[in-house]
Amino acid sequence: MSELKAIIVDDEQHCIDALRTMLEKKCPEVTVLAGVNSVSEAKGLIDELQPDLVFLDVEMPHQNGFELLKQFDKVWFDVIFTTAFEQYALKAIKFNALDYLLKPFSVQELQEAVQKSRERKTAGRPKEQTSSPLDVFLQNMKTLHQTHRKIALPTINGLVFMPVQNIVRCESTGNYTKIFFTDKKHLLVSRPLKEFEELLSDVDFFRVHNSHLINLQQMQSYIQGEGGFALMTDGTQVEVSRRRKAEFLKRAMQF
Repeated sequence: MSELKAIIVDDEQHCIDALRTMLEKKCPEVTVLAGVNSVSEAKGLIDELQPDLVFLDVEMPHQNGFELLKQFDKVWFDVIFTTAFEQYALKAIKFNALDYLLKPFSVQELQEAVQKSRERKTAGRPKEQTSSPLDVFLQNMKTLHQTHRKIALPTINGLVFMPVQNIVRCESTGNYTKIFFTDKKHLLVSRPLKEFEELLSDVDFFRVHNSHLINLQQMQSYIQGEGGFALMTDGTQVEVSRRRKAEFLKRAMQF
């Protein structure tokens, strides 16, 4: 059985104690090296103990879990996020297919997350893989809420970093999404449109139709109709579904 050395980072001591007990009883392949209550404590301890796995609380006073990860030039350890809050951060975690445990979580959920980590450790990281889901996630967390926001888009050759304001619209093509840019180019990304909606809805994007997510900053005008059409800066007319029309117009009037 492959052993995983782990550290738990959570500002609530009872959460650390509960998780440590669950791991000892139900996940014997995990050895908990330490449990700490703050980002400042965690950074030095991770450098010193070199864990395989970090259970990381998202919401903590002073600095959150993401602030900890940003302090590492390269994250060599696996991360399982733990959080009680379903909000933007959780959307971003889901978007990048990272492991998370939504408090309160079950033994089965814990075991499944640990098993994924064991499998990754056993398999190792392919040499040809230029970026991990965690790399993409950290890049997006660093840039999506800055003045010059960028999104990291995973492609077969690595990552494409694109300013969010340069995205005109996103169109669903099954389990893929075609992203259209202001320079008339487009990119096909292996993520469904729903995940882009979850990631970008807080930064002026709106899903006007089952197949279309548009950047409201790139909309030139609205053409009246049963649902109507949004005329975009690239010249395309994007249909607005009738059931989304009222909410769309409410959002559009804010610009």
